[in-house]
Amino acid sequence: MNKTKAIALCRVSTKSQELDGNLEPQKENVKKAADVLGAELVKVWALAVSSRKGKNVNRKDLKEMYDYCKHNRSVKYLIVDEVDRFMRSIEEYFWWKMEFKQIGVRLVHANRPDIDPDDDRAVFDELIDVYRAEQSNNERIKKTPEKQKAKLFAGYYPSNPHTGYKKSEIPGLHEPDEPNWTAMRKAFKAMAAGECDIHEGLRRALKDGLRTKNYGPRSVGGRTIDMFRWKALMIDPYYCGILVFSDWELPEIEGLHTPMITREEHDILKAIVKNKGKRFVINRNNPEFLLSNEAECARCLMAGCKHPRLVGYWQNNGAKKGYKRYRRYRCRECNLGVRQETLHEGVTEELSSLVLTSEQKDKLKERAHKLWASYEKERIETARIALGRVAILKDRKSKLINSLIDNPEYSADIKEELEQIKSSILEAEKVASEAQDFEKDFVEFIDYAFNLLDNIKDKWWQLDKPTLRVYKQMIFPAGIQLTPDKKVYIPQKSLVYSFGTNKKPSEDGDSTNVEGPVGFEPTTRGLKGLCSNQAELWARVQRKITLHYLFFG
Repeated sequence: MNKTKAIALCRVSTKSQELDGNLEPQKENVKKAADVLGAELVKVWALAVSSRKGKNVNRKDLKEMYDYCKHNRSVKYLIVDEVDRFMRSIEEYFWWKMEFKQIGVRLVHANRPDIDPDDDRAVFDELIDVYRAEQSNNERIKKTPEKQKAKLFAGYYPSNPHTGYKKSEIPGLHEPDEPNWTAMRKAFKAMAAGECDIHEGLRRALKDGLRTKNYGPRSVGGRTIDMFRWKALMIDPYYCGILVFSDWELPEIEGLHTPMITREEHDILKAIVKNKGKRFVINRNNPEFLLSNEAECARCLMAGCKHPRLVGYWQNNGAKKGYKRYRRYRCRECNLGVRQETLHEGVTEELSSLVLTSEQKDKLKERAHKLWASYEKERIETARIALGRVAILKDRKSKLINSLIDNPEYSADIKEELEQIKSSILEAEKVASEAQDFEKDFVEFIDYAFNLLDNIKDKWWQLDKPTLRVYKQMIFPAGIQLTPDKKVYIPQKSLVYSFGTNKKPSEDGDSTNVEGPVGFEPTTRGLKGLCSNQAELWARVQRKITLHYLFFG
């Protein structure tokens, strides 16, 4: 006679619970329950799988048990330790219970295996247990996000480590996972520095041992990362130390894990992924390329092209030559390129030619003093009024003192008014003193201006971009140009450097007396197309504007 058979399910939610041995007590309990039922326990499913609501209909373990029972009709019992070990969902619990019942298998709980399943009290107790299991799961779902957010704000990442990192002894704090971490870091930094492109970066990382931990152990080689996944890693802010959780809209959070790259490098990698396929990446406000967007291609400028400016970029000589890097500039329109040192040396040479003689300085100082005085008329008038007020107040003070002697009965009132007059005198004297300092201010400023002009060559390459832009507008009003033969051409220099000399505007409309490169017309935009009289008038206006701008900002 065939003995009644039974199968059993022992389940925990996570792999760590399984490793901690939480399945063993369940195995003992289902075995004892099978003995009470007088059934032979033929198979046990022991595993770690989630049983939360919405995940149970297609659970792999339940489908395997169902198919096993259909093909083995002698199986009459499915034993679980407790209700929540089966699942934590009311609808799905009773759906699966009916599925097994229709093939002749009864669901049994190991904590009460011998009860009558048709007993009203047993039905009620089972319903309450299933309800409590679902409510416990709902409460856990609600509390978990708040706990995870708290961890996130503290700098811990409440999810699985990203590629290149692994779990540490502290939950939520991830540490470098070698060789992935070093392989990715070297490739990321090389791409951010312009030493290689995306494809070469991935090739280097794979060569250094980068493998995904989701595709098998490294001991058997694992699987390599494809280009789609590589780009996703490049734009992930996790690698520059920023924590982002896609399900929550939270402010930027600084993680406690060791960042792989800097934020600046991360921004460059994002730009590389976004601009993949473009030949050049424009360097904006980069101190390594001071003349980026400050110099122009003479040929494209004359042709009226839309983008004649030069931009800086890094160029390498290829893998076979060891990836030496060079700083270069190129025209955005025609791609005319030039080495950085060539362009900078040309500008330095032009700066070196800017010299003011002692005679010019004297004439400039005289002219500037007249301009300064015209602009200081208001201050002079303020000083005159303030000094006049001081004289009036002192006279009034003297009269009050005499009045005090003759009218001692009004001494309190007179003294109060005297104090007010003294205060007004001090205030007026201060205004007069400040207004009379215009001459001292002029001396200090003229010294500063001449010092700037004398040392412009030495200061030029130490300037930041905004300051250099101002200096360029003062010293080279028509800009800096690069000719087709890669020579620096300055169409117009500041009129300050020709002030006091015998140079006059030429009859062809070029007020600078500086000849351009062969085959090019004067490129000062303000003078092109003007007749001689207009050009001469313009030159006089430019001279005044330049002096005013230079000395008065």
